[in-house]
Amino acid sequence: MKHHHDHHGEAGFKRKVDYLDRPERKELLSPAEFIQAMPINKTDTILDLGAGTGFLTIPAAKLVDNTVFALDLDSKMLELIQKKALDADLTNVEVLEASMEEIPLEAGSISIALASLVLHEASSLMDVLSEVNRVVKVGGYFACLEFDTKGTDLKGPPMEIQISAEKLERELGKVGFELVKNWELAEGMYVSIARKKRETNRE
Repeated sequence: MKHHHDHHGEAGFKRKVDYLDRPERKELLSPAEFIQAMPINKTDTILDLGAGTGFLTIPAAKLVDNTVFALDLDSKMLELIQKKALDADLTNVEVLEASMEEIPLEAGSISIALASLVLHEASSLMDVLSEVNRVVKVGGYFACLEFDTKGTDLKGPPMEIQISAEKLERELGKVGFELVKNWELAEGMYVSIARKKRETNRE
C-alpha cells in the first residue's frame, strides 16, 4: 500500500507547511550542514526523497549547478517547491510526483540522494533502499535524517515504524551501501550517511 497524505483542506496543508518549515528544524540541523556532510561538487545531481516543502531541495539547488529532483506524492507540496525555486531564481529544480518505492529516474543518474524524516513513512524500507541503490551511481551517497527508536521524545512517529540507526545500516548494507558517517542529534534524531560501493566489491 502506498502512503498518501491527506491534508484535510487548505488549513491542514498550511499547518503541515508551517510545521515542516519551522525555525527550530533549521536549528537542529541546518540543511546546508546536512548536505555538506558529504563531498559535494557543483556537477552533482541530487534527489530529495519526500521533499515536502523543499527544506533540503532549495538549499541543495544553491550548492550545485546540476539538477536537484524534488520527489513527493503531494502535488501541492511540489507546487510550493516550484514557487520557492522561482522566488530564489533557481532554474535547476525539477519536481517529480511519485513514490519513493518507484522513482521515475534512470539507473545511476543520481550523485546524492537525501531523505529527511520520510523513510519511516515507506510501506517497505527495502523497496525504497533498493530504488535508491538503483538510481544512485557507484561512489554516490545517500544521506538520511531519521528518528531513532532509542528516542523517548514523543515528537517522532509511532515507535513501531521508527527505524533505528543499526537497522538502517544493516538494510543499507544489503543493497550495497556502506555507512561512512553517523551522528546523533537532539530530539531523538540521527543522521546516517552511506556511500554506494563498487559493484565488484560486494562481499
